[in-house]
Order: sequence, then structure tokens, then C-alpha cells
Amino acid sequence: MPAKTVDVNLLEKDDFSESPIGRIVTWAITYGRYIMILTEIVVLLAFISRFSLDRKLTDLNEAIGQKQAIIEANQPFEEEISKIQTQLARAKSLMSDQKKPIETLGTTKNILPIDVMLESLTITPEKISAQATAGSTRGFATLMNNLQATKEFMNVDIGEIKKLPTGVIQFQYTVTLTQPKPVAVEKQPVETTLP
Repeated sequence: MPAKTVDVNLLEKDDFSESPIGRIVTWAITYGRYIMILTEIVVLLAFISRFSLDRKLTDLNEAIGQKQAIIEANQPFEEEISKIQTQLARAKSLMSDQKKPIETLGTTKNILPIDVMLESLTITPEKISAQATAGSTRGFATLMNNLQATKEFMNVDIGEIKKLPTGVIQFQYTVTLTQPKPVAVEKQPVETTLP
């Protein structure tokens, strides 16, 4: 049978380690240093990572500066492209609506009497406005009758009329254009022959 070992402690018991302050000091000496070491490691990692983050920030600032310079250099080019696109849209709109004003201008030319001259003529999709001079009252009356008799025109409005001492009549008129009616397509009967 083995002999029992007896532990003998000849040092007197320290009351400080049993007190609340002693416990806090003991805890700070043991666990506190691990916390301090861990905190120092985190601080060192943050300090080291700052160099890489500073480098990335510098690279980003340089890239932003370069892209801003490119955008500023291309600004006049972009404005010119925008102007050209606007002009192309206007030209396309004018080209698509070109047939109607040409026909209207031809009709206006055909109904003008010999002694009536147009000083200005404005044709829009809805109306015609003109300033004209007539050499005689007969020419003025003929123009008014022609305007009212033309199927393409309606609502003839006469503006200011002046008779000059030379006998010339100056006047303004506005005519509303009739809107073209959609053309109805007649269906042709289909002839079928059976064998």
C-alpha cells in the first residue's frame, strides 16, 4: 500500500489575495495581460492595414482625376454630338412632313392673281399666314374668292387692310388648312374558280 502524501504549507495565508482588490489585481495580472496583448495585436494590424488603405485611396483619387480630365476634355465633343442629334431630329421631322408644305405652296401659287404679290408667307401644318399686296381691288377680290373656293383651305381670316395713295392694297390673311382624311381602301372581291 502506498503511503499517503501530505502537503504542508508553512507560509502563512495572505489575506490580500482573498480581498476584492486582491482578486481584481490577480485577475488583471493573469487575464488582463492576454487582453492587452490581443489589443496591441489589433492596433498593430490596423496600423499596418492603414498603409495599404492609404495606397488604395491614392490610386482611386488618381483614377478619378484621370477620368474627370477625360470627361472635361470630351465635354465640347459631347455638346456638339447633342447639337447634331437635335438637328438630325429636326431634319427628319421636316423631311417626313415635306410633301404637304410643298403641295400647299403650289396651291397658293396657283390661286394668286397676276397683280397680287406675297411679301411674306408662313406655312405650318395647321395654317398659312401671309402679308400681301394687290395692285387693284379686282386682284384682291379674286384672291379672296380663290381662297374660299379651294378645298384645301377653310376659315379665311383677313387681318389689317391698307390702301396706299398709289392704289396698292396691303393686307394680311390667315387660312386654316383642312386636315387630310384617311383614305379608305376598298376591298376587292376575290375571285376563285373551282375545278
